[in-house]
Amino acid sequence: MRATPRRLGLLGGTTWHSSIIYEQLLNEGVQAALPGQTADLVVRSYNFGEISAHHAAGTWDELAELYIADARWLIAGGAEAILICANTMHKVAPEVQAVIDVPVISIIDATAKAILDAGLENAGLLATGFTMRMPFYRDRMTQQGVTLVIPEEPDLSEFHHLIYERVANGIIEERDRVGAREAAEKLVSRGAQAIIAGCTEVPLVLTQDDIDVPLFDSMDLHVKAALEFALAD
Repeated sequence: MRATPRRLGLLGGTTWHSSIIYEQLLNEGVQAALPGQTADLVVRSYNFGEISAHHAAGTWDELAELYIADARWLIAGGAEAILICANTMHKVAPEVQAVIDVPVISIIDATAKAILDAGLENAGLLATGFTMRMPFYRDRMTQQGVTLVIPEEPDLSEFHHLIYERVANGIIEERDRVGAREAAEKLVSRGAQAIIAGCTEVPLVLTQDDIDVPLFDSMDLHVKAALEFALAD
């Protein structure tokens, strides 16, 4: 293990909630491994309103250009790896990786590895509608050997609304937790061996205590992969 952690560049969570949790978990992880030290981070935190407007308009090319420019800015600040702190924004991860010389640590790969290491082959995905509908997440999982079970309509749209319009804006009530639990249970009834919290906000409304199959928290797994990189010799 290194004596000091490598510097990580964070392209912050689409919402500020997950950005804060990422920073907290990374700092706690480094402190646990290297007492007296904390994470070495450079951070770009985004205005959720601007990012969500691009999502709604489908202007993913513009988002890719933004994330590329910001990744380069973080690297200029000394970042030795980049974390895109949101599942949905991994849509542009290949474009970012293609033009920078440091690794983009993938939340999808980290989650797939954990599922396979647990001896499982398929999992239900709960995420934003963009992540559940577009092929980028499903295809990358398939490449790793994991098959996804995706919610059917109207459940898919309802879950997207729960995460994107309520939890992302700090609105969490008991009915939101019930809705998340019911969505997970439906995926299990369709054969899912586990559930992926495929949005960094999902753990705010769904925990392992809520379901009878393993819950893979993609953010937690992403942080662990980042810590491995930051602390490895």
